Amino acid sequence: MSRIDEAIEALRSGGFVVLEDHPERENEADVLLAGEQATGESVNWLAMHARGLITVAVAPEILKRLDIPLLPQRYAVDNAPRFTEPVDAVEGTTTGASAFDRAITLRKLADPESRPEDFSRPGHVFPLQCMPGCLLDRRGHTEGAITLARLAGLRPVVAIAELMNEEGRMARGEEVTQFARVHGLPLISVQKLVDRTT
Repeated sequence: MSRIDEAIEALRSGGFVVLEDHPERENEADVLLAGEQATGESVNWLAMHARGLITVAVAPEILKRLDIPLLPQRYAVDNAPRFTEPVDAVEGTTTGASAFDRAITLRKLADPESRPEDFSRPGHVFPLQCMPGCLLDRRGHTEGAITLARLAGLRPVVAIAELMNEEGRMARGEEVTQFARVHGLPLISVQKLVDRTT
């Protein structure tokens, strides 16, 4: 594992961080990118290399300010993520689907000056609401991403891409370690963040 400080510096500089959760929970990994640092190139990199669904962890107070409500949960499983209404930035985008359009939306979500009317709904960016107590309430990737952003002094808006292997299954264990090694990315765990902050 890389030190938390390395992950903080990577996120702060617009780079990627690999975040693993506990083997007895989902036993999966996500690749993180700070929302305020997102570019079309970096979102495209996530789509090409992480391969999984790209969402964005957002702190509750930002979602409230932007009037982005939670979607109702139906037949939810344990540890289900808290999806909200999907959005697109109104200005600067076309359909909202391209990596470059999604980067604009990510940056707009992180913009402290943004307003509810700056987003059309439904859109192509899927916010996930962090639990109010963050890692004290839930030890998931969403809460880990927000915790890392706050440690880095960034806005609590973090793009998350689920890491899949070349066969389309979720990457686990040595596959995650190898991915981080090949791409030169810091690899940390949710538990390390818990240990650092609680």
